[in-house]
Amino acid sequence: MKFKKTVSILLLLVIVVSMVALPTAVGAETTASPQEFLDMQMDKYCINGVAYVTKNGKVICQNAYGMANVEEGKEMTVDTLFPIGSNSKQFCATAILILRDQGKLSVDDTLSQYFPEYTIAANATIKDLLTMRSGVRNHLEGLDKGEYTLSVDATEEENQQVILDWLYGKRLVFKPNGGFQYSNANYFLLSLIVEKVSGQDYDDFIKENILEPLGMNNTGFYEELMNHPDLAEHTAPDFGLPIEPELKGLTQGSGDLVSNAEDMDKWMTSLREHRILSEESFAEMTTNYTSNGNYGYGVCTDGSGIVYHTGGIVSYLSMAVTFPEDKFNVFVVSNDYETGLSGVIEELSFELSMMFKDLKICGDVNIDMEVNVKDATMIQKATAELVELSEAETLCADVNGDTDVNIKDATAIQKYVAVVETNLPIGEYI
Repeated sequence: MKFKKTVSILLLLVIVVSMVALPTAVGAETTASPQEFLDMQMDKYCINGVAYVTKNGKVICQNAYGMANVEEGKEMTVDTLFPIGSNSKQFCATAILILRDQGKLSVDDTLSQYFPEYTIAANATIKDLLTMRSGVRNHLEGLDKGEYTLSVDATEEENQQVILDWLYGKRLVFKPNGGFQYSNANYFLLSLIVEKVSGQDYDDFIKENILEPLGMNNTGFYEELMNHPDLAEHTAPDFGLPIEPELKGLTQGSGDLVSNAEDMDKWMTSLREHRILSEESFAEMTTNYTSNGNYGYGVCTDGSGIVYHTGGIVSYLSMAVTFPEDKFNVFVVSNDYETGLSGVIEELSFELSMMFKDLKICGDVNIDMEVNVKDATMIQKATAELVELSEAETLCADVNGDTDVNIKDATAIQKYVAVVETNLPIGEYI
């Protein structure tokens, strides 16, 4: 069980970090561009992994550093696949809300409706599970302590029944809605509720209702992608025991997905654009429901506009951060065991957020149609080459030898570009 304990330490780190509020400042200001800053930080922290940052749907910086597979000589790329651990929980929470919005369940439903044998937790609700306020014990800790065993040769259903039997016999940590404690079992149970209500396997429901509609073609479940050539190898010490993702059913709903940077950016963008969930359901998902934590439905949120979560499993650690109002996303992921334990994935994610979430880029127009002169100048240059203006608009395309512009003219160009599909360059960091 030594290997399991090392995994639990990593998972505990993830849980603790995910409860920490976003820092309000990074430190010394930088004049580096986003790409230069990211390159320096990846080198500084020696992060073996990928970082991917977007604003308004445009990539402002990205970096793939180190090796995805040392033995095979494969270097990291931004397309490399990684298990995302607990970042899977937000997909499970979304599945519950999809079914709720279809009128097939209520977040006020009690566990007695779905698990009549679970008498100890009969009064706990789906909302209690979503918000980590059910008092249900963490089944991963039970496995680590040897209180039950699973087999790689067992079916998913057989392993899940073993877990359920263990849960049924364990006292709650506190009465439902009587406190907050992070427990993977909450989302394990939620995934089973998805199956009971939808009549589908959990994996199929997630694919059909989330992954396929969003075009997340590089995202799937560990069991089907564990031998994919683009999957980064895990680097945790090998104690000759199966790793947790290989124990079928163990991480369902709580840590079962594999993805890459581009797909995770699609996911975070889809939430703010309400492509899967309504605006009302997303607001419900990102409300903080506890006074001694900052947890919503499968995500952390503290009321400052940030929505985030960490994910840790075996040697993989990921951090997904989005500021929906700022249309800003950060995804950082590593397969390095020591990096995961050091906490630098979270530190870098927050640094990138604080440095660049307010970055002005080409196409940005505020409510008063005000623009930044440097950004406007870049748009002016680009537009002069991209569009054919009428004679009356010629002055708007004029840029003198010093690239000086008139603010009113620049604003006219900015308005024009804002409603036209373009691939304009990113404005410089100011």
